[in-house]
Amino acid sequence: MVKKIFNILLIGATVFSLALCSSADNKEQSAPEPGEQNSAASRNVNVDSPADAFNNQIKDFRYPDGITRPGFSYKKADVSAGDFSEWAKVNISVLKEGISKLPDSWALEITGHTDQVGPEEAEGDKKGNVFYGEIRAKAVKQSLVKQGIPANRIVTKSAGSSSPVSGLDAKDPKNRRVTFKFVEVQAAPAPQQ
Repeated sequence: MVKKIFNILLIGATVFSLALCSSADNKEQSAPEPGEQNSAASRNVNVDSPADAFNNQIKDFRYPDGITRPGFSYKKADVSAGDFSEWAKVNISVLKEGISKLPDSWALEITGHTDQVGPEEAEGDKKGNVFYGEIRAKAVKQSLVKQGIPANRIVTKSAGSSSPVSGLDAKDPKNRRVTFKFVEVQAAPAPQQ
């Protein structure tokens, strides 16, 4: 009899602690860092999102892959058909699966990156790293559309040189790449009349 009461108390305490922990997790949300909501303010990545499994699968995807081809050429958005086709053989199935299984409010976000050579923003006749990151993201978007991913399910942005590859010098050419992530895209508010 004492054993049954002890088991009931143990189960009750476990259920209570789980309920308490899960309600505390829901309340703890960190405020965004200043400047974190730049042009991507309309995009939201939820920690418990339906895209978590796909984002986990593609977290290390990058083009160029950094191995067979180190990075984009300096000041270029050169996506060669043969090289991209080889990259797509390995990676495109996960991207297509994510697009097909996620709701229409989700898109594949392509982020263009640069090395830290040159200015971040345009200066005089120099276009700046943000510009080159954006044209790289758009070039890869065009290549993915040719591979069958709908253009309306792809968004692009530039990180410039703000996110170098971990463990590499910020001026290393391998930083000239694009990365991928599934994000929820909020519909733009209707214009007021």
